Amino acid sequence: MTLFCSDVDGTLLDHRRTLSDRTVAAIRAVRSAGHTFVLCSSRMPASLEGLERLCGVEPTPLIAYNGGLVLRADRTVVTDVPITPGDAREAYAVCSRLGLHASFFAGDDWYAWGPDEWTEREATITAVDPSLESAHDYVSSGRVDTHPPHKVMAMGEPALVDELEAALAGRPGMVTYRSKPTYLEIANAACSKGDGLQALADELGIDLADTVFFGDNHNDVSAFEVAGTAVAVSNAVEPALDAAHVVTGHHREDGVAEYLEDWLASH
Repeated sequence: MTLFCSDVDGTLLDHRRTLSDRTVAAIRAVRSAGHTFVLCSSRMPASLEGLERLCGVEPTPLIAYNGGLVLRADRTVVTDVPITPGDAREAYAVCSRLGLHASFFAGDDWYAWGPDEWTEREATITAVDPSLESAHDYVSSGRVDTHPPHKVMAMGEPALVDELEAALAGRPGMVTYRSKPTYLEIANAACSKGDGLQALADELGIDLADTVFFGDNHNDVSAFEVAGTAVAVSNAVEPALDAAHVVTGHHREDGVAEYLEDWLASH
């Protein structure tokens, strides 16, 4: 059995930010042939489950929050690596000082900064609504200490995001990913997509040589380094293209589906 694992945004989704009919058909074909196909993303589990349902299959394992939360098909936990409460509070403090929106994601709870354009945009992209409790309530109530976040998503003007990135650079327990000029994703430095892929492969009893990982961005490189076959879509950033074993089509042209179709035809 081969374990196929794919990043979502910029890799698997089409120009409408959803799964194309061709991609759904290719994933179903792979699973029908007895292989495993799982999603690996910085998104929260609830958002990944929405995409999973489009494939019309039973629940499968998930790698959420860039490897910070790895779940079995029954949603029991394989790996759970949240941001420490101290680092989360520091991220909140700096975002408050800079006037940046900061969303805190803990498991399937999303604590948004407030009902602003950034919250609306994230809800549209992920098809998930935020919790009634705001990020401010989450921190001030102390829930950040008992239920620490797996991800903080800071959003705002690029210059302010630059300042935030610089301010957090000295904290060894945190890692940041610049997914776009206006977005900074913050996670625990002890987790990565590579770690998530390794943990899931071990859980399923699959050798890493029998894994295929699809990606497009900087945070996919760690998975490329451990996967048996690393596949970059043609729109990937240069470091991902350099680390890939194979380059497939653009994400807007169903590059992952193209690879899966060819792989099944040759196996």
